[in-house]
Amino acid sequence: MATSSTHKGWLNDRANSRLAAVYNGTEVFDFDADDMAIALALTTALGQTATTGNITATAGDVRVTAGNVRLGAVSAFATTEPTSAIVFKQGTEFAGAIATSGGLMSSATVVRKVIAAGTVSNVET
Repeated sequence: MATSSTHKGWLNDRANSRLAAVYNGTEVFDFDADDMAIALALTTALGQTATTGNITATAGDVRVTAGNVRLGAVSAFATTEPTSAIVFKQGTEFAGAIATSGGLMSSATVVRKVIAAGTVSNVET
């Protein structure tokens, strides 16, 4: 659906059953019955929570520029948190081979790693 190059606002796209936001004639995002598609960078001042499904990056990086990456419930961590760290909650041990990648996890007493072919060992201190 065409708009002028100066159009700013909502576009009711009835042919595609969606509502689109347009800035200077360019669609920025749209809503339909089952998702919200964002065409440009998204910056929020709020926390983001996924209650079902996954958060997936199909291109580029996932970056944390301040704070920590936490794997597990916040209540499971120490009272004095590190900064700029990956913080693990105790997890389930690795099982099986990881053919082309590796991983890290925390057991009850050590941080463990797994490499290709399923070799599991403790991370050296």
